[in-house]
Amino acid sequence: MSDEEDDYMSLKFLEGAQEFETKRQETYTERRKKQLRIQQEKAYIKPRAQLEQEEREKGLQTSVDESNKGMKMLMKMGFKKGMALGQGGIVEPIKVDLKAGRMGIGMESQLKKRAREEEEEEAKKRVELDPEDYRVLMAQKAKDHQYTKYINAAVSICEKLDEENDVKTNILWTLKPVQPNEVEEEEKEQEDKEKEEEEEKEPIYPQESVDKLKSLSLEHQLEALVSYLRETYTYCFWCRAKYTDKQDLDENCPGTEEDDH
Repeated sequence: MSDEEDDYMSLKFLEGAQEFETKRQETYTERRKKQLRIQQEKAYIKPRAQLEQEEREKGLQTSVDESNKGMKMLMKMGFKKGMALGQGGIVEPIKVDLKAGRMGIGMESQLKKRAREEEEEEAKKRVELDPEDYRVLMAQKAKDHQYTKYINAAVSICEKLDEENDVKTNILWTLKPVQPNEVEEEEKEQEDKEKEEEEEKEPIYPQESVDKLKSLSLEHQLEALVSYLRETYTYCFWCRAKYTDKQDLDENCPGTEEDDH
């Protein structure tokens, strides 16, 4: 055997063969799980409010360019970047405190007052209730809060998938929780639309059906949304992934419940 010929019994070839065998033995389920992880990362859509906030922060942190007319005027008067402005010697720009939501002037203080009153009421209950009863009450309150977050996310996914499939309306969309800072606005809009609604045709979904759906416990509301996504779009809310078909879903999704995941 010449020196130039490869030795197929060498350590290099043995290691290569072992590596190939390991890759070959990788199951379909393992490959599918990797694909799902990649899909989840790509499919994550930032909420519009988050995108707007990020864009706003980026703009506020960007220095005014020297080509700006106002900056040119200041530089002609001797101003240089980094110099302080005003009698107080401010170097950093005044922080912009944006209002959250679309509440009117004074509404935010009312909400703070209401929150303070609720906190005082909770403190009063703490004294009046038996410690064990209070613990159960707080646990249920935390559970309901988590269910509300899940329902909000599930409705958003439901709306997105429905719209992508040309579904114009869905009674499950009505389950989207109303955010605290939208309550007053919705009340006002409701008053404005009352006259219009009297002249309109019967709603797509009878109010009785909507009320019946909303009267379900938060847990059952979430179950309805999760089942719809699973059966209609082979989408698992707990996996945060859309499967190829029902067989793919049945074989690779751990189950229908959160605890299964």
